[in-house]
Amino acid sequence: MTKEYNQKRAEAYYKHRFTQSKKADYERSIVDFTKVIEHNPEDVFAYTNRGVAYYYKGKFYRAVDDFSKVISLTPDDAFAYYGRGMAYRNLLVFEKSIQDFSTAIHLKPEEAADRYKERGITYHNKGDVAQAIEDYNKAIALDPEFAQAWTGRGQAYRDKGEVDKAVEDYNKAIELNPEFAEPYTYRGLIYNEQGDIDKAIEDHSKAIACNPEFAEAYLNRGQAYYDKNELDKAIADYDKAIEINSELVEAYTHRGNAYRAKAELDSAIADYTEALKLRPKVPESYYTRGEAWLLTKGWEEAKTDLTAALLQEVDVAAAFHNTHGSIAAFEEKIGSRLPKEIVTLLTPRSEPFEIDKDARIALGMKYYGNDELSSGLAARLAGVPREEFWYLMGDYGLSLLTLDEEELVNSGP
Repeated sequence: MTKEYNQKRAEAYYKHRFTQSKKADYERSIVDFTKVIEHNPEDVFAYTNRGVAYYYKGKFYRAVDDFSKVISLTPDDAFAYYGRGMAYRNLLVFEKSIQDFSTAIHLKPEEAADRYKERGITYHNKGDVAQAIEDYNKAIALDPEFAQAWTGRGQAYRDKGEVDKAVEDYNKAIELNPEFAEPYTYRGLIYNEQGDIDKAIEDHSKAIACNPEFAEAYLNRGQAYYDKNELDKAIADYDKAIEINSELVEAYTHRGNAYRAKAELDSAIADYTEALKLRPKVPESYYTRGEAWLLTKGWEEAKTDLTAALLQEVDVAAAFHNTHGSIAAFEEKIGSRLPKEIVTLLTPRSEPFEIDKDARIALGMKYYGNDELSSGLAARLAGVPREEFWYLMGDYGLSLLTLDEEELVNSGP
């Protein structure tokens, strides 16, 4: 095969995988292309497509390695820069992602619309909304019928607070491609924010009709049903979102809120716990679960979560009083007095919250032992270096054998 033919086949394969990702057998692809590479260590097509398979398996570092190998073999391969830029973005290495998309644009300006769109997404993720809009503008100028670019610009306008422009762009994307699910659900979010919940539900339902495997659309419709106080319908949509994407953190959090509104507190706490396992770096989640524990009168668990939230600079007292008015009102609601330690945690303070070192370490060990935090995050909560945390694990009945390979290799906090 010629180099040009290899590249065209690779790009077609990549785009096919991009749209058919859930159907692909990536493990088999990785095995097959690895065998090809063993026989021919300079097979650009094999590296490219193994990089694609790694990308969709979520092994972004390995995808970067394979696309980098392609670039070393064929430095003018625009598609390899494009693929590596996608992988870098998923690793949150935004500057390198932007550089790679820029190189891909330079190498093949005639195919730049999609590259501009992806670079726009990266700028948007980086927080540079103005630059994102500029890139979406360039993508639209090159391809005025590029529905995804109109949708992306609509997202940027929405985040910029220019809601009318956002709706106009979503409308245009729908006009160009009525089967494209994303602009329906994003427009639905705006309707929901504006209080037009029935129109929001209608848009989310259209998105689901276009793509029944669109987890985010079920999540968004569930939130609209929640706002409408149709809790069983909300929970059914959250269930479906989780069935499609078991790592969609917001679905667990929102379903937990719905269960809590139904006074099914055990189910709510289970969902908040799952959300914390998936995304432990969100301090507010500790307060949310701690508050649920308060409603069940699980004092010790509530104390643990509220303390963790405070140590991560969450204003627990303000959040509690905003919701419940006062400690006395909450006590009347649950028909019980709060323990003094919890009253202390919920009392406004002018000084930073602190506890002694041993108590902090014990707290970190508890979360680590419950598989809710990695050793690095648990050590941060404990207020000690990771290596010291490892050293102390034996004192709490924990073993270094519970550490996975990634934790042992990466000794950073």
